[in-house]
Amino acid sequence: NCSYFKHFTPGQSSEIFEVTTQKEYSISAAAIAIFSVGFAIIGTICVLLSFRKKMDYLLKPASMFYTFAG
Repeated sequence: NCSYFKHFTPGQSSEIFEVTTQKEYSISAAAIAIFSVGFAIIGTICVLLSFRKKMDYLLKPASMFYTFAG
């Protein structure tokens, strides 16, 4: 008699677990991912502009955009 694994033993009242994704969570996760990609793109643009035109003051905003993307 295995009482630890109650959900897997036959003959007892077993519970059926349903795994459902909620729509609100998936929409918010997609929005966060889109914002993250946008911040990474803006950070990359800042880094490329700072290397090309020797504008070193753009590296600090680029690091903040990369942090926000993370």
